[in-house]
Amino acid sequence: MSILIHSIFFSVATFLSRILGLFRDILFAEYFGASYFLDAYFISVMFPFFLRKVFAEGAMSSAFVPLYSEIEDKEEKDRFLSSVINGFSLIIFCILILLYLYPNIVVILFGSGSPLETKLLAIKLVKITAPTIYFIFLWGIAYSIYNTKQKFFWPALTPAFSNITIIIGILFSIKFGILGPTFGFLIGNIFMFLGLSKKIFEHRYYLTLEYFPHFLKLFAPSFAAMTISQLNTIVDMNVVSYFGKGGISYLQYASRFYLLPYGLFAVSVSTVVLSKVSNNKSKFTKHLNEALTSTMLLTIPSTVGLILLSRPIIKFFYEHGEFTAKDTKITALVLIAYVIGLPFYAMYATISRSFHGMKNMKTPFYATVIVSISNIILDIILGLKYGPFGVAIATSISGIIGFSFLLLKIKTFPGKDSIKIIFSSTVMGIAIFLLNFVKNKYWFLLQIVVALVIYFIFIFFFYKKSIWRFLIDRRQNNNS
Repeated sequence: MSILIHSIFFSVATFLSRILGLFRDILFAEYFGASYFLDAYFISVMFPFFLRKVFAEGAMSSAFVPLYSEIEDKEEKDRFLSSVINGFSLIIFCILILLYLYPNIVVILFGSGSPLETKLLAIKLVKITAPTIYFIFLWGIAYSIYNTKQKFFWPALTPAFSNITIIIGILFSIKFGILGPTFGFLIGNIFMFLGLSKKIFEHRYYLTLEYFPHFLKLFAPSFAAMTISQLNTIVDMNVVSYFGKGGISYLQYASRFYLLPYGLFAVSVSTVVLSKVSNNKSKFTKHLNEALTSTMLLTIPSTVGLILLSRPIIKFFYEHGEFTAKDTKITALVLIAYVIGLPFYAMYATISRSFHGMKNMKTPFYATVIVSISNIILDIILGLKYGPFGVAIATSISGIIGFSFLLLKIKTFPGKDSIKIIFSSTVMGIAIFLLNFVKNKYWFLLQIVVALVIYFIFIFFFYKKSIWRFLIDRRQNNNS
């Protein structure tokens, strides 16, 4: 139960940040709708988001956590950290020079099919968002150090700073237009790093690259895997940019609700299991089974709920101001296409990070290559024909393929638990469907409450022994 409990604490912090992210997107819909302004903004922030996935949720933490955890000598830890910071500072400095000289690179990567007005605006915005990549890198290092110490709540909460400053920027958009949230994005990422910077400043700094080559040996395969996986995002954005004005915005609006449970549950469980496996490799199978059960326990009911309630959810949160009923219909369909693959991507992430904890970078790399190739082929087949919906369904199918590959590589899977969770989620879904007879804007909120109650009743029935045992153990530990 320890992985589940740590994951819940992580999820609570992530939930607070994601709720702010949702409020941010509500304001985007209110002020900008599905417009070329917003398309340009999303293009300009995609490269920093890519590096955030690499440095925090991907290659950086996957390589840093196992190596840092193994070092016991304080001075050696300091020299290792300094080596990593110095090495990547040089690399990022070169990237920044390139971006300021040729900002059109980002536009070509993430919006080649966009209208000219979108491209020209995006080029201007890239020059504002570019410096965030360095602060994201430093934040990722500090984030990883916290994780090695089994501290997950505060690091998961810090992205809220970025959402807060972007929200403030949107509110000032009446005067500054899209520049408001763009500067908010930059300032917020600086605050994100400052929120975790204490762990970096606790180490003594050395002007050295001593450990950097050794670190790169573990980092490179994971980085390659993450880079290949991010080709999906690049292809997704480019394909949907040919859909016309607002295509990128539809994809981003829908992905907000897809990424909400993914960030809350999949990222939290995979982050915790990486730390658990890194610190106790002999219990790999136990930790992986527990992590997979936790992942399914949280993502399968989320998938059922989002599929059945996609339309009322999108209408409630977004259909205001510049966001029309037509926009709601398109976004809801894209959301359904996305969440079909949610449990599979979540378990894919959990298994991948478990392998990283064992310093096995090759297996997740091969899986990533398979996912990316599948996604690119399906994007061309489905995305160019069906626009944002086709891109989203291509993403889900490729996630199912990647999970299936990794499933063949592990010797364990909690089959009995999966049956219990699927059954509970199915009953929950039936309840949502039967309650779908009132045409009221707020009725879906009651459906959610009833669905959660039903789901938790069934889960408590199936896992009551484990729950009581955990509560008794916690009580005894507190008394002692």
